[in-house]
Amino acid sequence: MIVRGSCMVAKDREFDPQVIATTLMGCVQNTLEEMYKLKLSQDPEFEEKEIIEYASRMQTFGLEKFNGPCYVSAINFYLSPRHLEEHDPVGAIVIYIREDLAVRFLKALGFEDADEEDEEIILDCCGELANIITGQFKNELTSLGYKDLTISAPIKAKNDIPGGVEFNYNEYKLYELTFYLWKEKTMVISITMAPVEHL
Repeated sequence: MIVRGSCMVAKDREFDPQVIATTLMGCVQNTLEEMYKLKLSQDPEFEEKEIIEYASRMQTFGLEKFNGPCYVSAINFYLSPRHLEEHDPVGAIVIYIREDLAVRFLKALGFEDADEEDEEIILDCCGELANIITGQFKNELTSLGYKDLTISAPIKAKNDIPGGVEFNYNEYKLYELTFYLWKEKTMVISITMAPVEHL
């Protein structure tokens, strides 16, 4: 296992990487508060972390996010459909939802099929939520003048993504955002993104 970051090389970037985290935070807050009338208990927390890589994949460590079980969805960003076919991502987003709050959270978002007795349905709902958040984030980046990115279908799992998640191997950092609902740590989102062309 490799903690990436010990040999980071300075390079020019097309944007301040914190634009990514700030834009994502705004998209999630708008989704929860404006679309679904869910009020966050406190401002989201923001943290920069080193990517932990194994076998050329970013590891997820879902059990560490809440000190207990969670549902995980991951989506990759690509510069074009060709890059998707070649498994050459520009970035990745991973969304963790605490298991014991998942059904309450999903039902509050309108996923009425969410059922504590059916894990597959919960995973499908988490994947759909990941699609919503990622799509809005992608559209927001495009509206800011960045290249329109291609996104993958969500990978869904319990606790951790088996084998890890594809990521841009030139990147060493990820940004982690933590969201609180009902005064509980409910959702954690990690994102890593390589420079994206500003048009």
